[in-house]
Amino acid sequence: MKSNPGTGWLRNPHKIWLRRALFQVHLWCGLAIGLYILMISVTGSVLVYRNELFRMSPGMLVATSWLLDLHDNLLAGETGRTVNGIAAFAIFALALTGVVIWWPGTKTWRRSLTVPRGLGWQRTTWHLHSMIGFWTFGFTLVFALSGAYFGFPGLFQNIADWLDPVTDPDASRVSDSVIYWLAYLHFGRINGIGIPCHGPGLCDQATKATWAFFGLAPAAMFVSGAIMWWNRLVRPRWRALTRRHTQPIESELV
Repeated sequence: MKSNPGTGWLRNPHKIWLRRALFQVHLWCGLAIGLYILMISVTGSVLVYRNELFRMSPGMLVATSWLLDLHDNLLAGETGRTVNGIAAFAIFALALTGVVIWWPGTKTWRRSLTVPRGLGWQRTTWHLHSMIGFWTFGFTLVFALSGAYFGFPGLFQNIADWLDPVTDPDASRVSDSVIYWLAYLHFGRINGIGIPCHGPGLCDQATKATWAFFGLAPAAMFVSGAIMWWNRLVRPRWRALTRRHTQPIESELV
């Protein structure tokens, strides 16, 4: 009697071909845009404090304005913003494939919520990658989807009009509220103040610190993922290649 594929994925996902295929998509997509992810993640976290940076000095104002253009438009105007939108869709796909790959099975899923003790550094890197991915999944989806919106606002508006047609020009629509909050959740603030706060203070600083912290998650995912890729794929092949070239030299010396 054949087992149900859904049950098989829940219990032992490592044997499911779709998971293996998604792993390859996740791996090579992550490597292809990894440096972009690192840049957009770090600059986004810094720009959480752009209002504070603007007020520091004229030089910092110029530097922050340049950083803002790099983050928003890749220093390339509308073309850069479109590229940002495409890359945001890729990051969105990375997050979705990542959560599928993260699932270890019904028996061991709790282990993937933390980094177990007593493991070697390679296994620790794997668990760290999995843990960061799980706990920051929601923020990553919001950052990616809102980034895609900024790249293609017309596309999102067309989808909203299709799903939620205008029946009364004076009435507010659910789709408009969703797009509104999607845009503001990208920044974590409205008019320079943290979303749930009423002015400068502890609430404002805590909100900005939260957005800056979670904004660095994609960068951490890239770094840990690149380390795993190096250890699992590149390093063994590099050692084998080095060994193959040194053996003839050793045989001549003997």
